[in-house]
This record gives sequence, C-alpha cells and structure tokens, in this order.
Amino acid sequence: MAAVAWVGGSLFFVVALNPALDEVGRTPERLSLLTAVGREFREVVRLSILVFVVTGAVLAVGRLGQPRIATSYVVVLAFKVALSLWMFWLAGRIGKPPRSGGGRLTAPWRSVWWLRPQYLILALGAVVYLLSLVLRVLFEQSFGLVP
Repeated sequence: MAAVAWVGGSLFFVVALNPALDEVGRTPERLSLLTAVGREFREVVRLSILVFVVTGAVLAVGRLGQPRIATSYVVVLAFKVALSLWMFWLAGRIGKPPRSGGGRLTAPWRSVWWLRPQYLILALGAVVYLLSLVLRVLFEQSFGLVP
C-alpha cells in the first residue's frame, strides 16, 4: 500500500500535475498550489518510507533467518536496499535548495529531465518493485516451491 501511495503519487505529479501547472504559467497562485500540494505529499512520502523500512526489516530478518536461503537472494536484496536508500535520499532532497558547493550535483538535474529527482524516484520505485518480485521467486525457489 505504501508503494502504491508513493509511486502512484509521484506518477500523478510527473504525468498530470506538473504539465497542467506548466500550462498555467509561472504565477503566484501556481507556486502557492505547488507548495501546498508538495507539503501534503511530503507527509505521505514520510509515512511510506516508515512503512517500507519497518515491513522490509521484518521481512528481511524473517527470510534471512531461513537455513536454505540462496546467495542470489542476499545479493538481490542488498541491491534492492541500496536502490531504496538512494530513492529515500532523493525524496528528502526534493524541494530543498542545493547546499553550497553542491551546484555540481544539481546542474544536470536542471538540464536533463530524466535526471530530476522526481523522475529518478519513479524509475527507482519501478525497479525496486520488480526486485521485490524477483526476491519472492528466489525465496520460493530456495524451498522448491517453484521450478
């Protein structure tokens, strides 16, 4: 449910809200609306991250404690955790001004649309979801539940 709220909300921002607001132009009302929506959505993201971390930790501890867990499962899980941490970091950076000396990192985000945090979060969310499916299959294969 947390994934649906966060990734679905991000998709709404990218596909519907931002293009609609671009049509309105750069008005004070647009900025006010974007600020209010962003503030509310940030709370959804924070709650989603909390749910991801708690449920992920419980699931990982339970599965890693199994005696016949495959090494491939551990490798894919580590990759998924790394991508999730990157996604959480990006979510925390949205809407914040760059730190001094950080212009080198933010310049590509302004010039290449797919490097902007909101697009990266969307892509990472999709990859993390697919890795969850891979982990499920790997776990079930460890116990001979699937061929």
